[in-house]
Amino acid sequence: MNFKDRAIDLLPWAIATLLIAAIVHIVSILLTPLVAPRDAYARLVDAARTARTAPGGVATFEATAPNSQPLPFEDPMMAEGVCLFDLSKGPLHLRTTVDVDGDDYLGISFHSASGVIFHAMTDRASIKGKVDIVVGNAHQIAELEADDSEDAPPQEIRLTAPSSRGFAMIRALAKRPSDYERARSSVEAIVCDIFQPRAP
Repeated sequence: MNFKDRAIDLLPWAIATLLIAAIVHIVSILLTPLVAPRDAYARLVDAARTARTAPGGVATFEATAPNSQPLPFEDPMMAEGVCLFDLSKGPLHLRTTVDVDGDDYLGISFHSASGVIFHAMTDRASIKGKVDIVVGNAHQIAELEADDSEDAPPQEIRLTAPSSRGFAMIRALAKRPSDYERARSSVEAIVCDIFQPRAP
């Protein structure tokens, strides 16, 4: 048997080995967030213990060096806060207490406990200058919709979360270093608590 024949015989085995290696690699990457001992939620729980908590319940973080951030790859010009939620206690109600300023960026992203984003929005989605969002599981959102009146449509945005635990990241951009405290006050103006249905 010459070299060419041996190479042809080994080709299927080489292809099979490469396919198995690729499958193992992809599966390990996808499973890492599920088996990691400290997912994004757990890391933020620890970070929130030492963060400054605003009256509305949002934990705001100090501007930190790149190696000491609670989450990786964060922009140092962003004032950040987090609102942790556990839907077993009731739907999350996240809202602004003051009108948002369209000139300054304010972004809110909603994550499952593993850190996967399931919704994101900016202040441009505000209604009459207010951000008003309710996050619940499928059952909680269905109950809210069942109580809706045709004459009075809901004023809040409703989101269905893929898991019972998660967090909302609130970010405000400081255009200059001197604007950082102003951006931080925008984050602290967010209130996050358990949703209480409005009286009819």
